[in-house]
Amino acid sequence: MPPLEKNYEEWKEIRSRVDSIANTIFLIAGGALSLSITVVINSKGKNLISEEAAMIASSAWYWLLISVIIFLLLKVYLVSQAFMLQTCTDFVTNWLKWINGFGWFLGIVGFFSFIWGLINIVKVAVLTIST
Repeated sequence: MPPLEKNYEEWKEIRSRVDSIANTIFLIAGGALSLSITVVINSKGKNLISEEAAMIASSAWYWLLISVIIFLLLKVYLVSQAFMLQTCTDFVTNWLKWINGFGWFLGIVGFFSFIWGLINIVKVAVLTIST
């Protein structure tokens, strides 16, 4: 098998794993956003949630939104990379380290913003039940 085909097959395998992780984050972040927004808005209207908890919740929503946006960018990046693998093989070969590094950077930043958003939602829940 020529090196280009071997690299392409490896890239497809990595792409499928990234898609799986991104889809999981979309599902969990989307569910967490819609559920927590509904609960906080209902609780705020009934004065059941403190101002501090509401501030943390809004911060969590932004972190989760950021993670969704970054993973959308990562998917666009992967589609662009697949296109470049087909049309600009010399460019990809020369810049592969930087191209892959950028993808890893997006993935890591997106993952940590997702984790931080979930941690903040848990903080809100703990604050709410402890008062």
